[in-house]
Amino acid sequence: MKEWKEERCAVRPDELQLIAQDTYIQRRDIREVSHEETDGVPAYTEFVCESREIGISEYEMLKSIENISTQEAIDNYTLQLIEEGVM
Repeated sequence: MKEWKEERCAVRPDELQLIAQDTYIQRRDIREVSHEETDGVPAYTEFVCESREIGISEYEMLKSIENISTQEAIDNYTLQLIEEGVM
Protein backbone atom coordinates (compact mmCIF):
# COMPACT_ATOMS: atom_id res chain seq x y z
CA MET A 1 0.00 0.00 0.00
CA LYS A 2 1.40 3.39 -0.96
CA GLU A 3 0.84 6.81 0.59
CA TRP A 4 -2.09 9.01 -0.43
CA LYS A 5 -1.25 11.63 -3.07
CA GLU A 6 -3.23 14.30 -4.87
CA GLU A 7 -4.65 13.34 -8.24
CA ARG A 8 -6.33 15.56 -10.84
CA CYS A 9 -8.63 14.15 -13.52
CA ALA A 10 -10.53 15.63 -16.45
CA VAL A 11 -13.51 13.32 -15.78
CA ARG A 12 -14.92 12.04 -12.49
CA PRO A 13 -12.78 9.01 -11.50
CA ASP A 14 -14.06 5.82 -9.91
CA GLU A 15 -13.43 5.38 -6.19
CA LEU A 16 -11.87 2.00 -6.92
CA GLN A 17 -10.21 1.09 -10.21
CA LEU A 18 -8.43 -2.16 -11.08
CA ILE A 19 -5.12 -1.26 -12.75
CA ALA A 20 -3.35 -4.63 -12.67
CA GLN A 21 -4.22 -8.21 -11.88
CA ASP A 22 -3.70 -7.66 -8.14
CA THR A 23 -3.66 -3.87 -7.73
CA TYR A 24 -6.29 -1.17 -7.34
CA ILE A 25 -6.16 2.61 -7.36
CA GLN A 26 -8.28 3.70 -4.41
CA ARG A 27 -9.58 7.27 -4.34
CA ARG A 28 -11.19 9.37 -1.63
CA ASP A 29 -12.49 12.92 -1.19
CA ILE A 30 -13.36 13.30 -4.88
CA ARG A 31 -14.47 16.85 -5.53
CA GLU A 32 -15.27 18.92 -8.58
CA VAL A 33 -13.22 22.09 -9.00
CA SER A 34 -14.16 24.81 -11.50
CA HIS A 35 -11.55 27.22 -12.85
CA GLU A 36 -12.36 30.56 -14.44
CA GLU A 37 -10.76 31.76 -17.64
CA THR A 38 -7.34 33.30 -17.01
CA ASP A 39 -4.62 34.61 -19.33
CA GLY A 40 -6.24 33.16 -22.42
CA VAL A 41 -6.79 29.73 -20.86
CA PRO A 42 -10.48 28.89 -21.19
CA ALA A 43 -12.54 28.05 -18.12
CA TYR A 44 -12.54 24.36 -17.25
CA THR A 45 -13.65 21.88 -14.61
CA GLU A 46 -11.53 19.11 -13.15
CA PHE A 47 -11.85 16.54 -10.40
CA VAL A 48 -9.36 16.56 -7.54
CA CYS A 49 -8.97 13.72 -5.07
CA GLU A 50 -6.49 11.73 -3.03
CA SER A 51 -5.42 8.39 -4.48
CA ARG A 52 -3.12 5.48 -3.70
CA GLU A 53 -2.23 2.11 -5.10
CA ILE A 54 -3.37 -0.77 -2.93
CA GLY A 55 -3.18 -4.53 -3.35
CA ILE A 56 -6.43 -6.45 -3.62
CA SER A 57 -5.69 -8.46 -0.46
CA GLU A 58 -4.87 -5.26 1.47
CA TYR A 59 -8.10 -3.66 0.28
CA GLU A 60 -10.17 -6.71 1.28
CA MET A 61 -8.52 -6.75 4.73
CA LEU A 62 -9.30 -3.04 5.28
CA LYS A 63 -12.91 -3.58 4.20
CA SER A 64 -13.35 -6.51 6.59
CA ILE A 65 -11.96 -4.40 9.46
CA GLU A 66 -14.44 -1.62 8.62
CA ASN A 67 -17.30 -4.12 8.83
CA ILE A 68 -16.45 -5.20 12.38
CA SER A 69 -18.92 -3.84 14.90
CA THR A 70 -17.06 -2.84 18.05
CA GLN A 71 -20.18 -3.01 20.20
CA GLU A 72 -21.07 -6.43 18.83
CA ALA A 73 -17.56 -7.70 19.60
CA ILE A 74 -17.78 -6.36 23.17
CA ASP A 75 -21.22 -7.92 23.65
CA ASN A 76 -20.01 -11.29 22.34
CA TYR A 77 -16.95 -11.23 24.60
CA THR A 78 -19.06 -10.28 27.63
CA LEU A 79 -21.48 -13.11 26.86
CA GLN A 80 -18.57 -15.52 26.59
CA LEU A 81 -17.24 -14.41 29.99
CA ILE A 82 -20.70 -14.85 31.54
CA GLU A 83 -21.08 -18.31 30.01
CA GLU A 84 -17.66 -19.33 31.34
CA GLY A 85 -18.60 -18.12 34.81
CA VAL A 86 -15.92 -15.44 34.90
CA MET A 87 -18.55 -12.73 35.32
